Amino acid sequence: MKLSDIVPFLDCQVFGSVDIDITGISTDSRKIASSPQGVLFAAVPGEHVDGHAYIPAAVSSGAVCVLAEKQTPSIGATQVIVPDIREAVARAADLIFGEPSKKLVLIGITGTNGKTTTTYILESILKKAGANPGVIGTVNYRYNGRVFAAPHTTPQAPELQAILKEMAGGGVTHCVMEVSSHALEQKRAGHCRFKAGVFTNLTHDHLDYHKTMEEYFRCKSLLFTHLNENGGASVVNVDDPWGKKLKGAFSGALTFSLSSGADVFPKSFSLLEGRTEAVISTPSGDVLVSSHLVGEYNLQNILGAVAAAASIGIGKEAISQGISALERVPGRLEKLESKAGNFRAYVDYAHTGDALERALEALRPVTSGRLMTVFGCGGNRDRGKRPKMGAIAARLSDFTIVTSDNPRDEEPLEIIKEIEAGISGFRKFDPAVSPSEKGYMVIPDRKEAIRKAVALAGSGDTILVAGKGHEDYQIIKGVKHHFDDFEVIREAMEEGKTLAAHQ
Repeated sequence: MKLSDIVPFLDCQVFGSVDIDITGISTDSRKIASSPQGVLFAAVPGEHVDGHAYIPAAVSSGAVCVLAEKQTPSIGATQVIVPDIREAVARAADLIFGEPSKKLVLIGITGTNGKTTTTYILESILKKAGANPGVIGTVNYRYNGRVFAAPHTTPQAPELQAILKEMAGGGVTHCVMEVSSHALEQKRAGHCRFKAGVFTNLTHDHLDYHKTMEEYFRCKSLLFTHLNENGGASVVNVDDPWGKKLKGAFSGALTFSLSSGADVFPKSFSLLEGRTEAVISTPSGDVLVSSHLVGEYNLQNILGAVAAAASIGIGKEAISQGISALERVPGRLEKLESKAGNFRAYVDYAHTGDALERALEALRPVTSGRLMTVFGCGGNRDRGKRPKMGAIAARLSDFTIVTSDNPRDEEPLEIIKEIEAGISGFRKFDPAVSPSEKGYMVIPDRKEAIRKAVALAGSGDTILVAGKGHEDYQIIKGVKHHFDDFEVIREAMEEGKTLAAHQ
């Protein structure tokens, strides 16, 4: 593609020749040298550095054109100057990769919690409907039997458009994508043609970035503004107060709820140990559901997936079969049985107060003994949720062990102190003892915290290890170390009660 084919679609001034071939686009100057000739470098501002500072390095590495918000003197390459770099990058990437979202049925999932599970349910439904789905999300990016690591829930625009192009070129028919609030605000998904979008919920998270819940909601709403302008279907959870507000702004939205009165709701349901059974009412008739997913919040995720599938014309039989076929979602209430079978542990990605509360409420009815929680909070992230999560864990658990999550650049003990601020009124125990009453203890080392919980577990007990889910690492002082909650739990279970209580 010639640069002359791109600039008419941008609000821009051009300094230099437009008669040059553009073969790709990158926001990372370090990748230019190893890329084919013809890469356009986009100077996007990052969290810590401004991409404009890397323009000379990008050009010296072979960039044939620069897309930026201000000129850089004497660099020897064509410069395309725009007022909004993120908007321009999204449009340029879309054009360079051949507008791939036009060739796919693209479904966006946004909200604080439930995005990943909803994508897995929809992927399973689409497979049963005879489609060839791809998924872009928190756990990974996957399509045509291939799985790729996911550095971001929603990739940067050039990477996203490249993935969509490869999907479309490889016979993928539908793409289900988690769309984060950061991605919407930063226009990473700009110029993607969504056919449907799902709003799961909105709870306290990411306020280190968005500052207020109102701003967080505004960013999430951008997906539905796009859908409304382009004739796509909006699917909204009206059990959530922010969902009700969204429904008010987009009156044509298809709604779902645990109660009657929405477009999609359960006429009846049973939340069983290891299963969820339901009869779901939809505008096109009832859908029978038998799912391996557990808990009321997972029923809400199922409702959202049913509504989204129905909005794009998927039949009831495929919806029912797809839900039944999904056996697990990585790191979302995944169960491990002790070797003796007398207690269980669950690993869950819950890293917000709402998600933690939902997980504990799902586990309480299936726990005959004590419900114990092991959790921490991530460093360099929203500090306001730390005491709230502490309060929820202490209130809904019989015993809580506060530990580290991904401390990143913060001191783990400082994070833990902020969590403890929410655990007022509960007795704090020394890690060396075996407490027999409600309370909590602090064990900063996550491995030792998990081992202690397993050592304390007795017949009928349930352990929830929350916060990291599918992640297999910890980030400490900028260094990523291998750490897998599943591995640690299994090892501790295999060791049996030799760990008990350090007595």
